[in-house]
Amino acid sequence: MNETNWNDPQLVARVSDEASVREAAEEGQALMALWPLTQSLHMDNDVKYAEELQVRLTRQFAMLLIGDPELATSVTLADADFVYEGAESIPGRPQPVVDALIRANEAYDAAADYSDDGDAAHIVDAAQRVGAHDDAARFFTQALDDGDAFVGQVAQDAQSEGDPVGRVAIVFSAVALAFYGALTAGRAAAESSDGNLTAGAIAAMLYVNELGERYGVPRLFLTADRLMELDAPTEPVPFVRALAAEASREWAKHRADVLWDPDKAKADSEEEDRKRNREELAKKFQ
Repeated sequence: MNETNWNDPQLVARVSDEASVREAAEEGQALMALWPLTQSLHMDNDVKYAEELQVRLTRQFAMLLIGDPELATSVTLADADFVYEGAESIPGRPQPVVDALIRANEAYDAAADYSDDGDAAHIVDAAQRVGAHDDAARFFTQALDDGDAFVGQVAQDAQSEGDPVGRVAIVFSAVALAFYGALTAGRAAAESSDGNLTAGAIAAMLYVNELGERYGVPRLFLTADRLMELDAPTEPVPFVRALAAEASREWAKHRADVLWDPDKAKADSEEEDRKRNREELAKKFQ
């Protein structure tokens, strides 16, 4: 299939029936069924999840921005957390690591308003903050707008879908295809101007999460390596399959994080310790 055909409603119908997409949709529906959250613990947990997602993603973005493989792999979650909290330097840590994390957070924050107004300028701003040439960033604006219009129409049509899981599968498929379109446009922009593939990939990752937020699809997480693997030229269907597997894992994690109860976790841990002690005593007496 030609890469230009990613925004095809018939392709959405095809990929939304894929087993991996249905599995992801089940996880997504189980997560979204928790809303509206009513317990303060769950609300607090969800806020914490969102903060940690930014820390996790900006760490991955910084690893891509640094360039030096050895230095990139040294970036820790603690580094990312310090910078998320506002640090401009970290004692004992290389300044290039901190600078990359600052740029990653600036891009993350710049993209945030896209979920509210669908203005591609927010994503362009994010791309420029992580090094995209001005012309390259503007080059893929049309793909971002096309993706938003495409997903918006699919989401509207999917409202008549009686099966909640099927509805999630349809909208997720459209969002995944728009992500595919953004990555494809980002590669084309880089190849025609500055050659900076990293900036386009980061901007597209921010785009897919804000686009999903606009149309009711939970946010995604990809490692730096996985993002660049998915950014390699491929066909739309295997791309959506691969993204669905990542979505399934992240949405299961998000749901578990929201429902996490520290008192229950402590009680379960103590019960597990008691069970282990009883088993060890039983073995001694045998």
